[in-house]
Amino acid sequence: MQAIFTLTPSESKRLIGKAVAAMPEVQKAQKEGYLIIGRGSTNAYIAEELLNQPMEKEKYVAGQVIRGVLCALHQEIRLQPITFHKGQILKVDPATLIDKLGPADVLLKGANSVDHTGKVGVVMGNPVGGTMGQFYVPMKAQGITIIYPVGLEKLVPSVDLAAKFGGRLNLERSIGVRVGLVCVADGKLITEIQCIHNLFGIRAVHFMSGGYGGAEGSVTLVIEGADEDVNRCMDFIESIKGEPPLPSVKGPCKTCPILCSFQGKEIDELPDYLK
Repeated sequence: MQAIFTLTPSESKRLIGKAVAAMPEVQKAQKEGYLIIGRGSTNAYIAEELLNQPMEKEKYVAGQVIRGVLCALHQEIRLQPITFHKGQILKVDPATLIDKLGPADVLLKGANSVDHTGKVGVVMGNPVGGTMGQFYVPMKAQGITIIYPVGLEKLVPSVDLAAKFGGRLNLERSIGVRVGLVCVADGKLITEIQCIHNLFGIRAVHFMSGGYGGAEGSVTLVIEGADEDVNRCMDFIESIKGEPPLPSVKGPCKTCPILCSFQGKEIDELPDYLK
């Protein structure tokens, strides 16, 4: 049996949130070890599913693309990254735990691009690389699992090629924040395709992308499998349809420390789309 459906970006994030929260290695890390949920809009949905309660997901980000520009949320507005240890939430900076992590522990890291080869791109506006700078090399050295949940709306032709461009000091002009991008070829990639396979044991194919009138950035998938499994999947998809988009939140550009074309500007100096 085959079936077709479209997911808006927020619906994809809800699907990924539910599927990643149900992954055995994530459940095990949450209950028996350390589970670190890095900031990111998709990761916010995962955190919400694991917490089993609503949260201000729009504040669970660092870098963001809002109102048509690259932006970064002010530190004082951001929510603290959530770290589970043996079922309890630790109120600590995750960076202080690196030397305590073991092979069964998990970091959930947000991503900004993905390509057909499975490579992942992570954008960095922080001069020392942000979460990637803190965690990637130490966790690689220790053999600890990094999972990259990322929606297919972020599909690009080649992450490897994209990573050869950009950089805070290489970009001479920008509309918004100046950033670099790192290409990651390892770790565990989770898109809508893996989510559907994990949850329902069926095949999903990225069929088309795009839309308008509220469907901007959407992806359309075709699924194939046994009748019972396809129908279970379709019932599930119907249950998450209508997931509202996240509102945009930003601090004042006047006091923002991030290298950006709008840095230091008063609100009346900003273009209308950013006010």
